[in-house]
Amino acid sequence: MQPSGEITIAATFNGPPASGNGGYAAGLLAGYDAVPRTVRVLAPIPLAAPLSVSRAGDVIEARRGDKRILAARPGAATLTPPPAPSLAAARDAATRPTAFGAGGTSTCFVCGRNRAPGEGLHIYCGRLGDTDPASVWTPHRNVCGPDGFVRPEYLWAALDCPGGFALPVSATTYLLGEMTAALHRPVPAHAPVIVHAWHVRSDGRKHFAGTALHDADGALLAQADTLWIELTPEQVKGLAS
Repeated sequence: MQPSGEITIAATFNGPPASGNGGYAAGLLAGYDAVPRTVRVLAPIPLAAPLSVSRAGDVIEARRGDKRILAARPGAATLTPPPAPSLAAARDAATRPTAFGAGGTSTCFVCGRNRAPGEGLHIYCGRLGDTDPASVWTPHRNVCGPDGFVRPEYLWAALDCPGGFALPVSATTYLLGEMTAALHRPVPAHAPVIVHAWHVRSDGRKHFAGTALHDADGALLAQADTLWIELTPEQVKGLAS
């Protein structure tokens, strides 16, 4: 597909209540050509509003009017995922989800627990003991293409929020700032996927995490490098307005 046209993030694909899920939107934009992409989220992602897509050199941009919302530059995932936890351990961890995004009234398309069955991915990560978060995701047929495999933008989404679960506990909140995904193998519907994330490092309000999807036998299906921005209290108030 040529890097021009429009994308629209439907209201169901929210992250924060009033803006789009970063991983899902990044996956849509990254799908505009075959070059591996690092996607940066430059502004809150409008819901149910067309974003124009165009190329500026080797960067593909999504804009709302004159405002840049997303920018995808050439880039490849660089982290080496650790071995996957067992399916049983990941299932057990998911019964104790940590606070990031998954509690209370959250309706995030990926990690919100306040979504109806079949609406959203329902990926709730809990800690494996005192270490990395993990979960199990069983993709629904409605996130797959005609070939029966999960569409790329949904894999990007599944690789998004788990990275946030790996970050240090914060009194405010985190938002995805940048993401680079690598999709290694097709992911079929109705087969359990081990979701695993790990904290890489922090630098002030910037936090880096890796995420990975494995099959039930531990084979690597997809991975991502993610950069998260810790919001100030004033920015958190802005999200709610």
